[in-house]
Amino acid sequence: NRLVVFGGNNPAQRQVFDLALRCFDLHRRRWIDLAVGGGDEITRSRTHHAAIPCGGGVLIFGGCGSDYEHLNETVLLRVWP
Repeated sequence: NRLVVFGGNNPAQRQVFDLALRCFDLHRRRWIDLAVGGGDEITRSRTHHAAIPCGGGVLIFGGCGSDYEHLNETVLLRVWP
């Protein structure tokens, strides 16, 4: 019972963002920063992407990068708390 969040933007500052991967534990009601494995797996920060849990990690597809370019890539983030 967790909510995992990656990326996002700050419209007020016209910025994309963040490479942090965070998890909200719904039972304990607290945020946890997750370590991401695999070295250069996170190629770019992004917003407006899709993500699903996959094999102990998070599979991320698409979105918009920091220059609001469309990202047509799939990235598997291997994570652990």
